[in-house]
Amino acid sequence: MAKKNVVFSTISIDHDIATADFRWKLWRPLVEIVKVKKFFIHRLYYFIPPSLKNNLSTLQLDLEQAAPHTEIIPIVIEAKNNFSPQSFAKNYLFFDSFFSSFPFRHEEEEYFLHFGPGNMFAHSFMLMMLVNIKRIQCRIIQLRSSKDKFGRVHSSIQIYDNAINHWISKIGDIEQNKKSSREIISGSIGTKNPVFNRLVKDIEHVAIHSTAPILLSGATGTGKTEMARRIYELRLRNGSVSGPLVEVNCASFRGDSALSALFGHVRGAFTGASQERKGMLAMAHTGILFLDEVGELSLDIQALLLKAIEERRFFPFGSDSPVFSDFQLITATNRDLYAAVRRGEFRMDLISRINLWQFHLPSLRERPEDIEPNLDYELKRLSERRGIFADFLPEARAAYLNFACSPEALWPSNFRTLSGSIERMHTYSFQGIIGRETVDKEIAYLRSLWLRRTENLEGEEFPLCRRLEDFIARKLDLFDKVQLEKVLEVCLSCERRSEAGRILFAHSRLRKNSADDTARLNKYLHSYGLNWDMVKQLGRRQEQFWDTPVPAMPAEA
Repeated sequence: MAKKNVVFSTISIDHDIATADFRWKLWRPLVEIVKVKKFFIHRLYYFIPPSLKNNLSTLQLDLEQAAPHTEIIPIVIEAKNNFSPQSFAKNYLFFDSFFSSFPFRHEEEEYFLHFGPGNMFAHSFMLMMLVNIKRIQCRIIQLRSSKDKFGRVHSSIQIYDNAINHWISKIGDIEQNKKSSREIISGSIGTKNPVFNRLVKDIEHVAIHSTAPILLSGATGTGKTEMARRIYELRLRNGSVSGPLVEVNCASFRGDSALSALFGHVRGAFTGASQERKGMLAMAHTGILFLDEVGELSLDIQALLLKAIEERRFFPFGSDSPVFSDFQLITATNRDLYAAVRRGEFRMDLISRINLWQFHLPSLRERPEDIEPNLDYELKRLSERRGIFADFLPEARAAYLNFACSPEALWPSNFRTLSGSIERMHTYSFQGIIGRETVDKEIAYLRSLWLRRTENLEGEEFPLCRRLEDFIARKLDLFDKVQLEKVLEVCLSCERRSEAGRILFAHSRLRKNSADDTARLNKYLHSYGLNWDMVKQLGRRQEQFWDTPVPAMPAEA
């Protein structure tokens, strides 16, 4: 026995709604669909938007006249507006309620969706949303019209079998790929920091749509190497690269070893070169070359690297024959490369080549919201690696997070320091429980460690506290503290006192007949017991402090 055809349809405001006598001469989709002889509709549900409910009677009579043997059931949508951001939820809830309670009888009936043409996209969208969550199991029908040789219009119906499932599958694939892309860049660690969330979106977009060089900047331990690996993984997945990711730590190079490691060498190029060596630039062909700590390269290596990046060709050490390598480039640094240019330590033309896209990864102190997600991630990772599950007692967890998110927590190597801290507590956990005693011991260790490191960096002539922030915060009013912070920031960014003075006194100096910016700056610094040389050396010592690896916790701690 053939199944009965049941159709759910939206209406076309531009075509179906007409009350004048000549309306029978118009092409009205909803009326035409019930007149198609080769597709008999046993029952028709059509949805009326709120603004058109007063036109219901005329349309209902016309449908009943056109198809007297079809059961016609109008459904007025219960919402204040047809469709708007304000009524979106109510529209959706209406359709959700209607189809959730609808008595589908698939063994007896076939169900179809018909979307009225015109401006009824809003209600069609509602139906498609419900189809997407697979509450409606039906096919799509489309009404088509054609003229015969006498000029008469005939309507027919096109049925799209499984079209909805196909569309849903395609949409699902696209959304899954988008989700996977975000997970690749952000990692499996959730982030609550809005700045880092925007950064992740920007890096994801660039990684997918561009193959130009990327420069990752940020302090030690902010995840520059890990981010480079994720960019490579995303580009490999998208087909932007097919070769390997070749990682190079430029800080480990000394003398001719840099030439050999980067560009390779031929046999006999230098003493000890007993066989030919393929350089890392050649190894990165069709892949990505990642130069970590690029600011540590010597000027002569920078010149050779610049030429290789521009021409994709270079000469191995001791060779007269060039080697071609088509690689993409990612670089990373924890240094201010523009300050290095001013000091004559880095080439400006190389910066212009490597930083078409530059992303600064924020430090852990700038992302206190993300300490807790990273805490959970590290605990899970350590538990899987060591085969021992461990977690905090609530009081211990709260105590550690209060300390970790406080201004007292320095985190000099950022996430590396945090990871080491969590691993120590994981190791000391008793039967998988990290209690308050373990947390208190770890906090005391970190305080002692950071204090010892600061003391080791201080010379007798510099009785300074942990960092610039701590130094300038001692017994200072907020007004003075903010002002001094900005002055020191400008001083550390400039090579000469005169340059810093011109920036700091840019407006007031115009009102003076003789502007002695240097003397004014010296007087200001002296009021805080500082001078120009002390500030510059303090800045260098601070960089050393942040870049020094954190030692392991002693067993007796």
